[in-house]
Amino acid sequence: MKKFPAYVLLGTGLIAALLISSCNPKRMIMKIAVGDLANYFGPEEYDGTELVKLTDRVYTYRWTWYRSIVIDTDEGLVITDPFNAEAAAALKKHLQEMGLTKPVHTLFYSHYHLDHTEGGATLEPEQIVAHEKCPAYWSNIDASRVLAPTKLIEGDETLTIGGVEIQLLYLGKTHTDTLYAVYLPKERLLWTADFALVRTILPIGGPDYYFPGAIKAMERLAALEFDTFVPSHFGYGKKQDLVDYVAFLKHLQDLGVRSMEKFGREVPRDRETLQNAFDFYYDDLEESYGDWHGFDQNVLFVISRTSTGVRLGY
Repeated sequence: MKKFPAYVLLGTGLIAALLISSCNPKRMIMKIAVGDLANYFGPEEYDGTELVKLTDRVYTYRWTWYRSIVIDTDEGLVITDPFNAEAAAALKKHLQEMGLTKPVHTLFYSHYHLDHTEGGATLEPEQIVAHEKCPAYWSNIDASRVLAPTKLIEGDETLTIGGVEIQLLYLGKTHTDTLYAVYLPKERLLWTADFALVRTILPIGGPDYYFPGAIKAMERLAALEFDTFVPSHFGYGKKQDLVDYVAFLKHLQDLGVRSMEKFGREVPRDRETLQNAFDFYYDDLEESYGDWHGFDQNVLFVISRTSTGVRLGY
């Protein structure tokens, strides 16, 4: 069956909706666009919660499309990113059901964003670790639901807790300047937050990425020895999935450069050039990544973000 481009499907749906409705066209466009994004964030496989054992010591916890890891050490549990009170409460229940009744020794915040750091009090951790810049960001917003860190770090940090070596790898200016990855060399496992995904297109094009820094940091992580790759969103996979994601970001950067060479350094202002530039991006991306989750919903955002980012140097 022929697969039609996302913009064709959107346009066809819009025309059909307008033919049977007297609604405001702008509202109909929004309704269709939002409805399609729901297919990105809410497929059935990401309903509810689950706790899955990955290695002798490591579990992955999924709350809807969010994902963290739990490390079972001899001194207690180490948990990354509580997300929010609801997610933390569901995790606590899963831990009890799995017989993981040790106290939470360490809760680690991967970065300062609230959707990753709220609800920690539910887990009653003995220690909370975060980048030293996080409190400064929280001071400018309502972070009342964030349990304050007890240990602030900068740069790379290695924790040895209950016989487990946990390397916290600072990723520099990428997705915020407070972002870390968690590397467990003995378990041969890497966890990252809001950084790379498994065969999934970035939400809304990755507007809060600094692409040059992200590519550099991903190349560093891809050089590590690990088998299991666990991102903080959607599914988990293998090291090759991270390698493929690095290639995806480099592909985007290369497309941006070639697009400027072909259509000029300025953002196209006439309709024909704009359409041709879109088709240049779309045809190339669809061939390589059309089967990735979220391609149809996010390809326009990815094209816009890449075009802008390459022109501005971010």
